[in-house]
Amino acid sequence: MSERENIELFLQGEGIAEILLVRVPHDCTVRELIEKAKAEAKNLQHDGGEMVLLLEDSDDEMNPDARLNEVGIKHRQRVHCHRCRRIEVTVNYNGQSQTRKFSPARTIGRVKRWADDQFGLKGVDATEHALQLCGTDTRPDEDVHLGALVRYPNCTICFDLVPKKRVEG
Repeated sequence: MSERENIELFLQGEGIAEILLVRVPHDCTVRELIEKAKAEAKNLQHDGGEMVLLLEDSDDEMNPDARLNEVGIKHRQRVHCHRCRRIEVTVNYNGQSQTRKFSPARTIGRVKRWADDQFGLKGVDATEHALQLCGTDTRPDEDVHLGALVRYPNCTICFDLVPKKRVEG
């Protein structure tokens, strides 16, 4: 691989509504990728809080001075950039609530599996339910990162675990 050969990364993060495909040199620094994410984030007020970079479903923040190829970030990996270090997630189901803090890089699918376990949903029962943002009818896709739904300094989010619509015929 040449010294400045580009790699493509799937980027999600604070202020980034859709998954973005970004091209960066494989040897750029984590800080340079964070700066690119800031440039891509629409209407993001940078009023405090340092942005961090995480791999999808990871809790480990990357050293901003490290190079992507040194920390093992590879072509077409999914990464997340956010100012919240942890997001407090509350899930409501059947009159009960469970709360836990997650990395902003955790996917909705991962949170859903945790909620299923907390409320004892298994097998078909689990597959017949989805996470829906509290007070809305919005059901984020399972590959969406939590941080894409939250803006600093409000590092909290609430979901209802609701039945999926059944088509009977």
